[in-house]
Amino acid sequence: MPSPLFHRKLYEYLVEAIGRQIVSGRFNPGDTLPNETALCQTYDVSRGVLREATKVLTQKGLIHTRPKIGTQIRMREDWNLFDADILRWTLEAGNKKESDNKQLFLKKVTEVRRLIESEACRLAARRATDAEIAEIRSRFDAMAATLDDPKKYDYNDYLEKDMAFHTAILDACHNELLAQIGHTMRKAVQLARKADIHDIAIQQASLPLHRAIFDAILAHAPGAAYQASGAMFDKINASLPSPADTGHQK
Repeated sequence: MPSPLFHRKLYEYLVEAIGRQIVSGRFNPGDTLPNETALCQTYDVSRGVLREATKVLTQKGLIHTRPKIGTQIRMREDWNLFDADILRWTLEAGNKKESDNKQLFLKKVTEVRRLIESEACRLAARRATDAEIAEIRSRFDAMAATLDDPKKYDYNDYLEKDMAFHTAILDACHNELLAQIGHTMRKAVQLARKADIHDIAIQQASLPLHRAIFDAILAHAPGAAYQASGAMFDKINASLPSPADTGHQK
């Protein structure tokens, strides 16, 4: 009998395997998954492991079990799109069924981030303590330092520092609900941005926008902080295709 740790790894593997297939369009909404026996044979797992994985996928809104019918894939609007795994799977695979590729989904993520993070900047400008402002300053300085010497520039290091800067602002907004949504979105964005253009000139051009956000928070100027954050996201949006490009809009 497997140990609890091994058992946990097995069901997480199964969640990953089935979840990716659903999000990528391998299974369509309304489709019924193979029965327990078939799935256990396919993935070489016990029924107990399968049932644990099924519970997790149900909580994510990807599937539901119907008596006498089986386990069905739910409609996309029923999925928990803010779930970190679903965000990650979507950004990695794209929604091929709806021709909604990675960049277009990232555009949607960025639009939501603009709403969340710009408001977080406004709240941080009102509520951040001296210690939190010092932390934001420290994070900004660390990010800026990664751009000082082109010969030593490492994009992954820059991205880590950039994420830390924005995380410090989310923490300083003193709204745990807003911050939690922001943190979830950032995890997905961090994964997606691994494919960004890594040219140091691109990052250097964005540094003044980050500086404007910090300066506004330092000055306790909520309106200016909101506008500075909006300007940064406007620049990001300008580099991404519009969801209207998919032809979904009527």
